[in-house]
Amino acid sequence: MNAIQFILTSTNGLHQAMVNDVKSLTPEQLKWKPAAKANPVGFLFWHAARVEDNNVSSWQKKASVWEEDKWYEKMGLDAKVFGTGFGEADVDKIAKLPIGVIVDYAEKVFRNSASYIQSLEPDKLDFAPNTERPNWTIGMMINNFIIAHGWWHLGEIRYVKGLQGMPAPR
Repeated sequence: MNAIQFILTSTNGLHQAMVNDVKSLTPEQLKWKPAAKANPVGFLFWHAARVEDNNVSSWQKKASVWEEDKWYEKMGLDAKVFGTGFGEADVDKIAKLPIGVIVDYAEKVFRNSASYIQSLEPDKLDFAPNTERPNWTIGMMINNFIIAHGWWHLGEIRYVKGLQGMPAPR
């Protein structure tokens, strides 16, 4: 297994786990919060996909899935948002979106990410696209902004689900 195959295996496993963990949740489960200002599952899932979309599209030097397919219109949100710095009302609005719409968006993002990763030559993982940040290589950014960021939020999703009495997958 080479580095690209390893990354694809890691990201595909993450993406499948995320979708499987949220796709059957009820609207109440998606918007439930353990405390005021906490992040609900629906928001966490959307945010993880949105950040991945933003990053991968910037590496591809093209419009994000969010912008290209006008998902912001389908969800009634601003074209530039990705969930950082949101107020509680914004978080709640996203958590109330139909899960089917969020899953459809996320799955398209995940397919785009897989396609991008498959297109890479292993030596491209060491390329730093921004000369002002020479340590921010494509490989490091895939690790930080897809794999680590995604597993972080999946852990939060599973924790919030657990607080609602739903066991984690075994």
